[in-house]
Amino acid sequence: MNKFHLSIRTLAFIIPLLFGFSLQARTQTPKVNKVVVAYVTSWTDVLPDPTSMTHINYAFALVNDSFDGIRISNPERLHRIVALRQKAPHLRIMLSIGGWGAGGFSEMTSDEQRRTAFALDCLRAVKEFGLDGIDIDWEYPTQSSAGISSSTEDTRNFTLLMRDLRRVLGRKRLLTCATVASGEYIDFPSCIQYLDMVNVMSYDMGNPPQHHSAMYDSPITGWISVEKAIEAHLEKGVPAHKLVMGMPFYGRGESTFRHYHRGIPLPPNIIEQWNEEGQVPYLAKTDGTLVSGFDNTKSLALKCQYIIDHNLRGGMYWEYADDTPQGDKRRTLQLSLMQEGKGVEAPRRVLAIAEKDNEHEPFSQCALDWLTTHEDSLHIEVTRLTHLHNLPAGELQKYHLILQLDYPPYNWSKDARQDFQTYIDKSMGGYIGFHHATLLGDNFGTGPMWEWFSHFMGNIRWKDYVAETADGTICIEDRTHPVTQGISDTLRLPRDEWYTYHSNPRPHVHVLAHVDEHSYSPSSTVRMGDHPVIWTNPHKAARNVYFQFGHDAELFRQPSFVKLFANAISWALGDISD
Repeated sequence: MNKFHLSIRTLAFIIPLLFGFSLQARTQTPKVNKVVVAYVTSWTDVLPDPTSMTHINYAFALVNDSFDGIRISNPERLHRIVALRQKAPHLRIMLSIGGWGAGGFSEMTSDEQRRTAFALDCLRAVKEFGLDGIDIDWEYPTQSSAGISSSTEDTRNFTLLMRDLRRVLGRKRLLTCATVASGEYIDFPSCIQYLDMVNVMSYDMGNPPQHHSAMYDSPITGWISVEKAIEAHLEKGVPAHKLVMGMPFYGRGESTFRHYHRGIPLPPNIIEQWNEEGQVPYLAKTDGTLVSGFDNTKSLALKCQYIIDHNLRGGMYWEYADDTPQGDKRRTLQLSLMQEGKGVEAPRRVLAIAEKDNEHEPFSQCALDWLTTHEDSLHIEVTRLTHLHNLPAGELQKYHLILQLDYPPYNWSKDARQDFQTYIDKSMGGYIGFHHATLLGDNFGTGPMWEWFSHFMGNIRWKDYVAETADGTICIEDRTHPVTQGISDTLRLPRDEWYTYHSNPRPHVHVLAHVDEHSYSPSSTVRMGDHPVIWTNPHKAARNVYFQFGHDAELFRQPSFVKLFANAISWALGDISD
């Protein structure tokens, strides 16, 4: 990606802020004729990005107690979901009825009068809420494993329900169903004529030490693989153009790791692994035993490629709120199935904050140029902001890395400050700060010092600096840390200001390097004695590192500094382990 592309993206972000508008998702129509079906639950609060899917299945409504209608969970939330069409006119919204442990289907479908009344009530809900159709998630006909009633006649009655729903809904409204991975319990040859799509729940197919959503057979694959699940449905009479592959956005295994994704710290005895045969990642004990199986952007992109290669209708996932803070998984499906027409992993998002029109801009521009040059190799997408005065709430969590390039810790909006604290404290991404990030004091900006940021930086307050910038030699103290690996013991850095503070951060942070104050050229009487210049705060959940220097563009002509910068980027993004 070239500089022009970067500047256009920056303008697209900044212009709405300058005029006081909220940053909204860009409305776009899918470019590729595949569906992305997102289950959105009634019990979560997050509103989905409506551009990232083609269909929403709102989960759930239930069969009512009299078995002749439905009861919708949290109807107010459903109204808010339907309103998302204002941003994405292409979006189709379905009401999903059922779910694991949701009964009443057997009783309702066994009686023609109740079945007809149920279908009519579905039509009522579709009209009342402005929906596009109905999704039936009966888990499962003829089975009581979920603690619900069942009958040997359920399979036949399921077909009758599909027939009656189709008669009532008409041909223009959608009718879909969710099915067990093996394709059992449903007579597809008799009912597929009534269905627009079949959403295969190709997950929950195993428990540790087996993976629950492995793409192919392998020693860790559960009782069935995703490939075998798709093949089973094809063999049972579901045509490929109606078949939708289900994918989990959650891990199955120890509950601690349900929402694990790269960058989240793991216990010392747990490691992330990749199973080449099954084409899925998993977490394992050091002896190799699987403790949690999950999907990441790599495995999801591979599954999307399978969908494309085998001409399936598209992909489905459970569920939207289980995604990473940056929406990596849904963006992978969006890119692969709605835009590119091939399996593509969503790039990591980097927010670079850098002021303009001051003496530090050349350094910041060199950093931005380096990032732009390495976007493909690092698999990142860079956005630049020149201020955070009016940043809307929730924006920072979209990024995998916040890079503070000579931007001071004041003049942030109230929402941006709170979001940043949450971002760091909850390890939503990584952080790298340079130079101006420690301009902390009441004499800066227009208000009192940001106390949380001061503690984050090691309980410091800015005191002084070498006014006539000086060359200096920094000495590496910890060569085992990923940021300093491969770096020589000492580095000579040009023309910096070498900030001093009212107290030493060392007791509160882990120091990676200090500057030898006797090495200043020209010499200076502004000294701290012990003067840390690279450190990380291990008391915070997010990976973070601060470089006190960053005043001169000459730094990017020094291989050792470039190595430090590259190490920090890779470590903060989670590509290098501790």
